[in-house]
Amino acid sequence: MNLLLYGIVEWSTHPPDEGGSPLSGVGLDDEPLHALVEGSLAAIVSDHAGADPEPAIDSLRGYESTVRGLMERDAILPARFGTVLPSEGAVRSLLRRRRRDLLLRVRRVRGAVELALRANWRAGAGMLPGARPPSGTSYLRERLELRQSARRVASELDPLAALARSSRQTISPAPDLPVLYAYLVERERVREFVAMVAQLDDTLDDVELICTGPGPPYSFAEGAAV
Repeated sequence: MNLLLYGIVEWSTHPPDEGGSPLSGVGLDDEPLHALVEGSLAAIVSDHAGADPEPAIDSLRGYESTVRGLMERDAILPARFGTVLPSEGAVRSLLRRRRRDLLLRVRRVRGAVELALRANWRAGAGMLPGARPPSGTSYLRERLELRQSARRVASELDPLAALARSSRQTISPAPDLPVLYAYLVERERVREFVAMVAQLDDTLDDVELICTGPGPPYSFAEGAAV
């Protein structure tokens, strides 16, 4: 029987639920969740028959709901949807092999959530390209100007970094979307962070800021992958 991985937690600090159980709930296909404990770490999994789960909307929503529920109980390094391991031994091997790294990462995200930020060019800002320029030189110049403008926008978002433990920036190649950010923000600072986004959105004329979350810290959990 394959095992579908939802995430990795520090088991030594994992609180019991209201009924006194260290873990309860169901995952995809209503399969019960269970923890495979190895030292101070545990992988939260459910049984999964067959091939990798299809990324259908209902499955993605169900998976996300399960991970969010786990996140509300304790810090978790969430696994990407569809992370399937072939056996309990494979899961335990992962926990042993990457113990120090995984423990460091789960402690780094404790008490924090992920907020995502998109900066889109506003209509009329003059940055959205029209028809492709007739010459290769003009096209390359236009792309360079767009990238330089995107870097300028990124620098104007620097105040948000002061409210976050960590951040990940992507200068997007899409002409209508200059910057993507993921921020790891302490729970008690989420409102302050969202208020700062609104303030910056009011002052920046050429981009519209869209903040989503809070959610599980996927962008800061590389170590949860196989």
